[in-house]
Amino acid sequence: FVHNDILSTISMPMLLSLITASLAASGAPVSAFATAPSSSSSAARLAPILRSSNNKAASLYSADWIDLLQSLDSSPPPGQIQPPRSGANTISCGGKILTFAGYAEEVVDSTLERYVVNDLWEFVPYQKENSDAWGWKQRIAADKDEDSPGPRLAFVMTSLPSSPNAVVLGGWDPQMPGTGGVILDDVTMLNSDSLTWSNPTDADGKLSSIPEGPSSRHVAVALSDDTICLHNHRCVDHVLLMQTLDKEQNKVRWVRQETSGETPSSRGLHCAAAIGTNMCIFGGAAQNGLMSNEAFVLDTTSWKWTKIDCGENAPAPRAGACLAALDDNSVLLFGGAKPTEGGLLGLNDVWVLHVDDFETGKGRWECLIEHQSVEIDGSSAFPPGRNAATLTEIDAKKMLPGGASAESDKCYLLQGGWAPFKKTFNDVFVLR
Repeated sequence: FVHNDILSTISMPMLLSLITASLAASGAPVSAFATAPSSSSSAARLAPILRSSNNKAASLYSADWIDLLQSLDSSPPPGQIQPPRSGANTISCGGKILTFAGYAEEVVDSTLERYVVNDLWEFVPYQKENSDAWGWKQRIAADKDEDSPGPRLAFVMTSLPSSPNAVVLGGWDPQMPGTGGVILDDVTMLNSDSLTWSNPTDADGKLSSIPEGPSSRHVAVALSDDTICLHNHRCVDHVLLMQTLDKEQNKVRWVRQETSGETPSSRGLHCAAAIGTNMCIFGGAAQNGLMSNEAFVLDTTSWKWTKIDCGENAPAPRAGACLAALDDNSVLLFGGAKPTEGGLLGLNDVWVLHVDDFETGKGRWECLIEHQSVEIDGSSAFPPGRNAATLTEIDAKKMLPGGASAESDKCYLLQGGWAPFKKTFNDVFVLR
């Protein structure tokens, strides 16, 4: 949202802090994700409650949380990411759950240190015969692989559905405090089988980069194994498509795709998910800092935007939330951050957006779990409110203790996040 000369005036603590009044002054909302709440339970009964009913008038879903660090009766707890971080990206790719980069926080010699990283972690599935080895494990250490993308946050990492490949797009490297850092335009491919990085090129052999300039606080979703759709603050009448030209030679091209309909206003810090042939986006912040609770869908066959009409029952305006596909017509919304008189508030509410008619934009919100105040350092059945976290669908039957007896394999793994100006998390919650 802002140029480097404006970024140079912004203090370091975290780009996500700009969602407050400082964001409004600088016009720089941040790309991140968020979380939600729940009730404690034993991992031995992982029957997911994210199940539906055929009666659209009734409540279609219910949900609760499992704290994997507290609620396991007979299994050791999973490994945690160290140090805790926010602003990372987590994906499911090639059968693996992977987290890359972000903004780390730790205490060094009684001093709280925050710094950006570029390490890669994998969530290793639970296996009874090797029960001490499950959970988060570091696969590529920070600054140890010369082919890895540089440290960053406020970026996007998107996996290609039936491929072992994922793509990292742009972001922000804060660099030294007081410098403002650098907004990035690079494109890097990860092979999840070999855990190796590479740099795609265009048809002329030049390194690929995001068109129209560096970008951060943007969103992107995979539309197919060959196409990724990117939406940022410049996309008021178009989207950017990254298309694979040659998989073996790692060649791609970018296409500016014009759009029509009721297009979203310029924004950052929004969240996105692909449902069917549609890209759904929610919320975000405008350049003046005003936050939104609007939802839009983009039909990727006609390239027409439609604003979803949900009436008055809707989540509060927010930025830095997380959106995940739930079924062919619904998406899950988790947390985010909103401004209050006392400052920026991290949320932990859970909502479902049902799109009843994609063409007319008729839809409705269903609140599964309301926002609740939770002590950030205490034990709770609910994750504390936060933004800059990730929530990723996992197969409970394959990934978690007791998952083989689950009624459904659909659960969502929460990773990291930030309680604004209070704490960065590395707890391990699962939404079921």
